[in-house]
Amino acid sequence: MEHILIKVYGSISNANPELFKAAQAMLEGQDEDAVELDGTFFTISFEGIYFMMDEFIEAIKPYLTKECSGRIDYIDVDEWSLTRFWIEGGLITHNTANLNHVMDHSGH
Repeated sequence: MEHILIKVYGSISNANPELFKAAQAMLEGQDEDAVELDGTFFTISFEGIYFMMDEFIEAIKPYLTKECSGRIDYIDVDEWSLTRFWIEGGLITHNTANLNHVMDHSGH
């Protein structure tokens, strides 16, 4: 059984096929099925031992439009942290919190 160290979950509304293709290309050879596009609703659901989050964000960033909105959570079980990426108006911001205090920092 694989030891899960990284979990990535999220969605982006008003996504385009180019964003989806960029996300798939980033996951090629790892887990292309972790991303889906249903109309303009993009989702990611990944669990594994490694995920290049910075590179993933850089890959999709050029395809974000002002209409895109959503969030992607990067959970690092080994570091016991959650980094939440907010997507709004074509921009990405993020915040990292310890999982013991995640409700205080995640916007819930």
